[in-house]
Amino acid sequence: MQTRLDLPPASKQNKIATQKPVNSLMKYLKIRPSDLPYAVGVTAGVVYLAINDAFFVFVLASFALVFGAMYYCAKVIPFLEKTIGHRISIWHVGVLVLGLTMVVGMLEPANALFLQDLENRVTDVIGGTSSGLPPESVALIFNFLRVAFVLFVVAAGIFAFIQAQQGNDPRPIIGTIVIAFGTIMGIDVLTVLIAGAGA
Repeated sequence: MQTRLDLPPASKQNKIATQKPVNSLMKYLKIRPSDLPYAVGVTAGVVYLAINDAFFVFVLASFALVFGAMYYCAKVIPFLEKTIGHRISIWHVGVLVLGLTMVVGMLEPANALFLQDLENRVTDVIGGTSSGLPPESVALIFNFLRVAFVLFVVAAGIFAFIQAQQGNDPRPIIGTIVIAFGTIMGIDVLTVLIAGAGA
């Protein structure tokens, strides 16, 4: 007579652990298998344009960065409100972003910040045109984007922590943060290479 062992079902944590990071990221980004060729095409197109024009990728990354920061802020605000016991509105976030933008603009030396090479390149290009955009305005735009990037990373990190506490898979969010860091580093490297080649 054989004895049957009824094992308990696998826990959610074990299912998360056995799920491949690539599949988890695709599920988070809502990429279906039928959409994979198009996603690869978009990625290849962005890489091609990045090699030929780093500023174009910078513009795309800037829009994605701002919207990403807004998305993750909206996700973590309810958690922060419960934690500190105080309501957080969009105006509080706006004051934080603008205040940090002004503080970053007053910090010296500015060379310690990322995207500095691209900022110098844009300043030189615009300075040689008839647009007359002052270098201070260019620096302000880049400082705002730097603050948005920091806010994106912090908010996404907090959201990943919340997901882990709730038993969900935080790896797609962590992958998004890594992609953001890689994009910024890639823009810096491409800017140095292109600027050096055009010198």
